[in-house]
Amino acid sequence: MNKQRLTSTLNKAKQVCLENGRKFTIQRKQILQILLTTDVPLSAYELASCYKLRTSSSVSVMSVYRILSFLESVNLVRRLNSANKYIAYGTDSEVFKREISLFLICRHCQKVETLAVSQSDVAKLFPHFADVGFTSQTKQFEMMGVCSECQAKLA
Repeated sequence: MNKQRLTSTLNKAKQVCLENGRKFTIQRKQILQILLTTDVPLSAYELASCYKLRTSSSVSVMSVYRILSFLESVNLVRRLNSANKYIAYGTDSEVFKREISLFLICRHCQKVETLAVSQSDVAKLFPHFADVGFTSQTKQFEMMGVCSECQAKLA
């Protein structure tokens, strides 16, 4: 993400926080910035390490979890349940605007591709949910596989 887009995204994130009656603290901004500028999902422990490297000050892992919980509650980050790691996406992305996301996670490089999906897309993907009386209550779906770059390297 280039510097201009990063600044714009962080400003929009601040606005989202204010709209939710919450502050966009320096620590929240730093954690979000780390996630926005990395290509792979990060755990709370990895974020705490990156935070220390970037700011020369430390933040406890528990504080990182609280920050992530808050950022997730205002839809700025998502937790990848299968990896227990977090990703962020720009506030101008289609994914940010939709409630349901499909995460394609590469088993080799950990790169994540994110697709925005509608409720009707979910119904098309999983038509048998209704047949068995099942209603999904998740905002996301995760699929593990191999990205095109890693497929090329493996060939």
